[in-house]
Amino acid sequence: MDPAAGLTLLFDGDDTLWDNNVHFERAIDAFVDVVAWGPWDRDAVRDELDRVEASNFDHAVGIAAFGRHMRIAAETIVTSERLSAVVERIDGIVRAMPTAEVALLDGVPETLEVLGRRHRLGLVTRGDPADQWAKIDGSGLRDRFAHIAVVPSKVEATYRGLVADWGLDPARTWMIGNSPRSDILPARAAGLRAVLVTHATTWRLEVVDLDPADEGVTVVARFGDLLDQFPGS
Repeated sequence: MDPAAGLTLLFDGDDTLWDNNVHFERAIDAFVDVVAWGPWDRDAVRDELDRVEASNFDHAVGIAAFGRHMRIAAETIVTSERLSAVVERIDGIVRAMPTAEVALLDGVPETLEVLGRRHRLGLVTRGDPADQWAKIDGSGLRDRFAHIAVVPSKVEATYRGLVADWGLDPARTWMIGNSPRSDILPARAAGLRAVLVTHATTWRLEVVDLDPADEGVTVVARFGDLLDQFPGS
């Protein structure tokens, strides 16, 4: 099949093609170890960090923003006497996080190889441009995609803009990702269909309920299952 005659499949990057949130979860565990005390048990610390991140959800993502969010949360949690030392520890946690380490998820290279012969592929990933382009290059997958976009947020307008910029037919375009909030719901609002590829460590702020009656959304357990979802001619 000529790829131009098939569908357009747009893929998320983080935790769809490669592991990402696991690095943040490890950093959060280290952050909690540093700041938890007295009334601020581990759950309370995580809730405060979630509150800070949720308030900036559509504006600031990536490792640098994550570091700022931990520092803001620490200002509420720790005493003023400890704050300077805690901020220094937080900076160390951020420095230890991998910035271009890419561990592809099971089945990704071979599945993209086959799908790329059947359909046109694109990559739509959200985050700090420097972080995301480093991961794209480190993944070795860049040449798989006819379109690539690193975007600051994934909302309905994002997908409508990509449809216009890339000349896509919404009825023949699918968004594929692990995040219901960013990959599935706004793509559906923009008229695309979508596939949720479940992932064990999806960022909890990205987890929202999907409408089980929405026939435009398919859920698969493994990336390789996309071969059955999008067969050849």
